Amino acid sequence: MNEPGKYCISFSGGRSSALMTIELLKDPNYSDASVIFSNTGKENEATLQFVDNVNEYIGGRIIWIEYNPDPKAWFNVVDFKTASRKGEPFEALIKKRKYPPNRVARFCTQDLKIRPMKKYCQRVLGWKNWTNMVGIRYDEPRRWNKSKSVERNEVFDVEHPLVKWKITKDMVIDYWRKMPFDLNLLEHQGNCDLCFLKGKKKKQAIARESPEKFDWWIEQEKKTGATFVPDYTYEQLRSYVIKSPEFDFDDSIECFCNID
Repeated sequence: MNEPGKYCISFSGGRSSALMTIELLKDPNYSDASVIFSNTGKENEATLQFVDNVNEYIGGRIIWIEYNPDPKAWFNVVDFKTASRKGEPFEALIKKRKYPPNRVARFCTQDLKIRPMKKYCQRVLGWKNWTNMVGIRYDEPRRWNKSKSVERNEVFDVEHPLVKWKITKDMVIDYWRKMPFDLNLLEHQGNCDLCFLKGKKKKQAIARESPEKFDWWIEQEKKTGATFVPDYTYEQLRSYVIKSPEFDFDDSIECFCNID
């Protein structure tokens, strides 16, 4: 289905995805691949800095794009300096949909990341068919099986180089210990600062560290009159966390905003 030589490296901004990107570009078969990073506006600043560092390391190959709600556009091309940092693309999507994404309707990954990349490949690169290279690890079978299913109704194939190379989380961590830079985030922080798929325990830790990060999420819930999770509002969680002990469980769901 894919046209030979047409590869899009889908760079999420995490360590595993960065490893994949760097190593693929060393291979002559992928030396002409296009590397695309889709910024939602809710990535932690450390994520954007990491993407910029990877970009410099690979010789300025990363194309930065953001969601544009205009169906005639679908994306804007930006860079490290001009990339949104106040949730503007994400807010535009919520405004268009009239409700925030949730665990049942997880449209943020599709509309903020996958679809803008697809439109860029079609409209700018002029591709009709291609292969998306996705940085899911060998020890994440649930994620790569689910990701592989995306191609059934798409114009692109999906490949998982890290699965082929049998790369695990420990191997990724070891890889970055030997590199001149790294992603300066703790695991509970993640690339998306308060992704609704994070469990309560992770959100609690963030509320204690940076309670101001809840402001944007609280604002979206108030504007739409709907919530990101069914059990509580972000405002309730932040208020509760301030005066309650730590939770003893974690109900996070895997997503593409992982740092590893």
